This record gives sequence, structure tokens and C-alpha cells, in this order.
Amino acid sequence: MEKKSGIDFNSIRTRITLILLLAGALIISATAFFGFKIFEKTLVAEIGSNRSDVLSQIGDRVRQTKNNAFLISNLYYYDENLRELMDRYQAEETAVNEEALMSYLNELDSQYKKALYDGDLAYDVHLILENGWGYDSAAADRRERSMKPKNKIWYKDILQAGGEIVDVANIKDPEDGRNYYCAARIMYDQEEHPAAYLIITVDERKLYNMYYRVVSEDSTLYIVDGEGTIISSSNEKINGFNFFNMANLEKLFGSEEYTITRMQGEDILFTRYRDPDSGFSVMEEIRLSTLLEPIRRVRLNMILMASSILLAAAVCAYILGSHVSRPLSRLCDFIQGIDGEHLMEKCDVGGYTEISILSEKVNFLLVKIQMLLESSRQKEQQKRKLELGFLQAQINPHFMYNTLFSVKCMVEMNRNQEAAGMLASFIQLLRSTLSNPNEFVTVRQEFDILRQYAEIQQFRYNNGFQVEFECGEEAGRQRIPKLLVQPLLENAVFHGVELRQGDGLIIVVARIREGNLEISVEDNGVGISPEIIEKLERGENVSGKTQIGIQNVKERIQLNFGTNYGMKIESRQWEGTKITLILPVLE
Repeated sequence: MEKKSGIDFNSIRTRITLILLLAGALIISATAFFGFKIFEKTLVAEIGSNRSDVLSQIGDRVRQTKNNAFLISNLYYYDENLRELMDRYQAEETAVNEEALMSYLNELDSQYKKALYDGDLAYDVHLILENGWGYDSAAADRRERSMKPKNKIWYKDILQAGGEIVDVANIKDPEDGRNYYCAARIMYDQEEHPAAYLIITVDERKLYNMYYRVVSEDSTLYIVDGEGTIISSSNEKINGFNFFNMANLEKLFGSEEYTITRMQGEDILFTRYRDPDSGFSVMEEIRLSTLLEPIRRVRLNMILMASSILLAAAVCAYILGSHVSRPLSRLCDFIQGIDGEHLMEKCDVGGYTEISILSEKVNFLLVKIQMLLESSRQKEQQKRKLELGFLQAQINPHFMYNTLFSVKCMVEMNRNQEAAGMLASFIQLLRSTLSNPNEFVTVRQEFDILRQYAEIQQFRYNNGFQVEFECGEEAGRQRIPKLLVQPLLENAVFHGVELRQGDGLIIVVARIREGNLEISVEDNGVGISPEIIEKLERGENVSGKTQIGIQNVKERIQLNFGTNYGMKIESRQWEGTKITLILPVLE
């Protein structure tokens, strides 16, 4: 028996190998996956907690910066000497009053910066009087450069605050392009009218210097106020924008210090520290892929280790599967090799107890199959002989009845001499058919019978139709069942040309075509309607005579030669009918 090439996925060996390999793969993959996830989660939690501590330290310094700005604002705001000098100058705008006010402001600035100097932090004081005069501690000449509070969007906020300090998250200086954090307020005179605007500013870059060392290329840090406006950021381009919805952030973080979120198609570790005193929040975004870079090597090692284990498991599974399946494969090969020619062979496959039992049962079944096949073969032969005998028994009396009926008609018409000739031909025909015990005859012998039958019918119809026969040498030697074509000739006479009244023609042709023997009976009679042809092809009952003729021929062909052979009916009403028998070549 020919072996199949390739992998047979239904074999026991392959199944055992695949099951063990799959089980090992699942166990190793699940262990590696969940182990990696737990390790990853632990690492992210540790990093998130550490970053939260870093942000809290930055938040403490930012809070101190804000507190210092508020302190300086209060020192200026509650300085009675400053208020007196301001009132005097706004009442009388003289050079002496202006010089006194400017000198006092410079003195305050010098004192407070010495007292509150904090590393790189620097505070600038802006005082803008209602009459338009301004003071800027950062300017070279201490004159206000461009700070015009009434033109700012936060002017309404400081008006509504009534002298309290208002956080202005970000102001951009149009001259130097820098961003500043501001603590702004209004100073009122004794009649509670706006007298001046006091603004303490901190350069955003000074805030940036507090945290730039802890920022990497893959992270972004933000300092935002309670409204979500960015005071300072490692991404300088977004300073001053109201970038965050604080209510949504509360929902996002909940009670946690960090969370994993997705931004622009990447997983981000989002950490936050909210200072309850200042109301400011320090937040940081770090790409998770950057954080997990240290464990990528661990993951690679785990993958390599898992692959090695899987490879070893595959080898072990294959060896085990081969050992278990070898006797089964031999038994399977033996069973597959069993056919009609190898039923006498004996199965000698041994091995496991179960295999031995199967082998013994296969041998027992082979003996039973041989006995059943022989019995079935004998019964089939008997059945086929009975069926063919029944069909032949239908043809013989039917054929004799039609012939004797024709003789009777001739006698009744006082055509005794012709009736005698018809009987002589009939006797000769019976001698040719009934006296021949053979089931099969040659096509030439069948045509001789057809000629005798045609002569009998021509007596009856006064030569009212003609029958022509065509049979080649090779076709004439072929063997066919006896009286197979006669019913077709009979149908052509009685149901085809009988109504033509003198000009009927029947042509019987035998020839070899495409490896088959084809015998056709064609007449120029009245034809058969499409409905009757359809019923005949389906084997339905049409009429007694037609049923006996055509259906008998069809059944005899298929009983003798199988369903690949049969007949084909072609007909046009009032033009004629052609019935072709398709038979095997049997010399």
C-alpha cells in the first residue's frame, strides 16, 4: 500500500505530539505571561510610587514659591509708608514725589530679595498706579515696560477679588517672549477706589529649573493650577494653555497616585501630585515602553527559555507518540490494505494487549466477510437471473401476441394466402428466437430476427412501410441481449408509421461510436409529445404497450451493464422519433 506523504493530522502519533506540545505551550506561555504581567504590574506600581514622591517634592517647592510670592505681595500691600507715598504722588504728580516713591520701592525690593532669596528663584515686583505710572523691579530703569492690567483677560478676576491675591497661571511678556507666574491684586485708597495694581511675577524658567533634572526625553511634566491651566511645563510650547479638565482627572485617578492611560496610540504612565495648600498639581506623563525597557531583556530571556523547553517537549512528545502509535499504525495499514483481493490475508500485528485483541477480531471479521461476500454474490446472481427472466418472459408473450393478432386480422379479412405466408414467417421467427437458449446474441443475429419480424408486419400492412437496416462488420460482431431491439421496432410500427398510410420508413442502424455500441431505431411517424418523453425518462407509466416496450429495454440494459448505459429518446411530433441504445462493446 502506498504511504501518504506529509503530516497526517488525524494520526494518533501526530495528535499525541500536538496535544503534549500544546499543553506544554499553554502551561509555559501562561506561566510566562502571567509572571511577566505580575512583574510588569509590580514594576509599574513601584515606579508610579517613586515618581509620585518626586512630584510631591517638586510640589513642595512650587508651594513655597507661591507662598513667597504671596508673602511679598502682602508686605507691599500692607506697607503704610508705600500707600502714603502712592497717595501723595497721585495727588501731586511732581518729580519730588515720584523720586520719593521710586526710591522707597527700590529700598523695599533690595531688602526683601536679601531676606527671601531662595537659590535660583527670583521675584519681580510690578506696581501700576491708577494714573498710569508704573514700577518694574526687573527693568533696568525700574520703569514699567508693558504691564497694563486693564488690557488683560484676568483684570476682571482681580476686580472681583476685592484686594485679595489672585493666581494668574501664566503671562507671556511680548518683549522677551518669556512666561511668568503671577500673584496679582488691587490696592484701594481710603475711599475704596482702585489706587494701584500690585503684581508679583516669577519667571517660568525658574520653576522649570526645579524639575528639569528629573525629566527625560520620553516624559513630560506639568505644573497646573486649580483650573487646569499650565503654569510650567517641560514642553514650553503649551505653557499658558488650559490643557486639563480637572473634574475628568479626578475621575481618571480616583484615589490613586498614578494610572495607565492611552494617548496617541501609546500606553502612558500618568502620575499626579496635588498640593492641598497651594491648589496646584504636578503631573507627569511617561511612555510605558520606556519604563519597561529594563524588563525587555528579561522577557527575551523568558521567550528563549520557553522556546527551548517547548522544543524539548516536542521531541519527547514525538518519541512517546511514535512508541504508542507504532502498533496502531501497523494495524491501520493492514486494515487499509484490505480489499476484495486481500481478504485471505491474516493480520499478525501484536504489541499492547488492546492491539492484540483488535488484531484477533480483525481476522475473525475477515472470515465472516468472506462468507458473507460469497453468499451475497450467489444471491445477487440468482436475483439477476430472476429479473432478466421476468423481463424476457414479458417480451416473449407480448411479441407472440402481437404477431398472432396480425395473423387473425388477415384471416378475418379473407386474406388466407397472406395469412399462411405470415404464419410461415412466424414459425421461422420462433425457431430463430425461442429455440436459441443463449441469453446473448450478436447484433447480426438480432438484425436477422428484426428482418423476419418486419416481413410479418409488412404482410399485415400491405407493405405500407419500409424498414432499412445498416450494420457494419465490427458492429455486427458485438453481442447484446436477445430481443433487445425488437420492442423498439414494434413501437416504431404500431405507434409511429401505422398512421402514415403507405409512406412509412423505419431505419435501424448499428455502429461503434466513442468506444460504445450504439443501435438506433428511427421512424418518420407521428412522434412523441415532450410530456410523454419526460414520463418515459422518469420511468412513469404511460400506456401498457409503451411501458412493456421501452421500459423493458431500459431495465434490461441497466441490469446487464449498469447505470452508465441506457437509451436516449429524440422526437418531434408529426415528424418522427429516434431511440438510441447505448451499450458496451462485447465481442
